[in-house]
Amino acid sequence: MIVVVGLPAYADSPDGEKCAGGLAVEVAAAAQRRGSAVELVGKVGNDGAGDAVVVALGRLGIGHAALLRDPLLSTPVLAAALVDDDAAEVDADAPEGRLLPEDAAARPGLDAGDIDLALKFLPQAGVVVLAGPLSGAAVSAAVDGAAFAGARLIVLVPAGAMPPAVPAEATVLEA
Repeated sequence: MIVVVGLPAYADSPDGEKCAGGLAVEVAAAAQRRGSAVELVGKVGNDGAGDAVVVALGRLGIGHAALLRDPLLSTPVLAAALVDDDAAEVDADAPEGRLLPEDAAARPGLDAGDIDLALKFLPQAGVVVLAGPLSGAAVSAAVDGAAFAGARLIVLVPAGAMPPAVPAEATVLEA
């Protein structure tokens, strides 16, 4: 099983269907399409957008047993990238939209305890993919959780970013 650790977002598809988006969802969906069993470890708000993300993950065949609900913060929304802030024209060349709210502190986040619990709940993981920004303590919990499961660790980092402290045997890729 592949376990993807990251934060999903609510997104509307071009046909108006409510769905899930973000790097963690894209990685999980790609692995599932290639025949892997996949679980997503993440967090969404306890709101309608969070409900839509859970339903979308189920439709995609992505397990969400370790998807937590935050009662205080809203589910992030993946908004289409605009050509400029004053225009309603979507930038078709943008790889993905921007995440709202833009302030990361206003969105649900994963802490070390969340990741520790989730990975102990999913001991059958063969691969753990870190697909999103995490605190140093959260990365350490993921490293420990992957070791506990005997899983291979893959860390995705933004282009040009310094990778977090991970064991030498971990695979680090630019997202």
